[in-house]
Amino acid sequence: MKLKFFADRMLGKLAKKLRILGFDTLYFSDISEDEILKLCKAEDRTLLTRDRIMFIKATKEGIESFFLKSDRWYSQLKAVKNKFKLSFEKSSLFERCIECNCVLEYVEKEKIKNRVPEYVYLTNNQFLECPKCHKIYWRGTHVENILKDLNKIFEG
Repeated sequence: MKLKFFADRMLGKLAKKLRILGFDTLYFSDISEDEILKLCKAEDRTLLTRDRIMFIKATKEGIESFFLKSDRWYSQLKAVKNKFKLSFEKSSLFERCIECNCVLEYVEKEKIKNRVPEYVYLTNNQFLECPKCHKIYWRGTHVENILKDLNKIFEG
């Protein structure tokens, strides 16, 4: 079974990186600590937090949690990788929406013609769409930069 995470309001960038890696990672910046703890418990999610008090509260409630000291996503991801022995599975990359965490679905190129820049439409043949927020994804030049960062973390 794959790990499921909940990244607290101080860990937005980390949440996006975990989603890029294919990990089911909830992140809401506008819900209370009690709601976060309730969600973690109900969905068997591991809480990732920079809030020491919330970490202690979660631990007391029997919620698996991990306290992150760093305020940089790079160090945070490295710490999460080491703690939970995460692997970098290319087959899971870019399968989740970085905005809302839903699993992306392939969409026919013709269906998104007017929803992406013309150059993108003409130079790409494969597109993914989030079924919830309807964001469109394609393999742009930014993907290589993301992969370089992730390779550094997972090879080091």
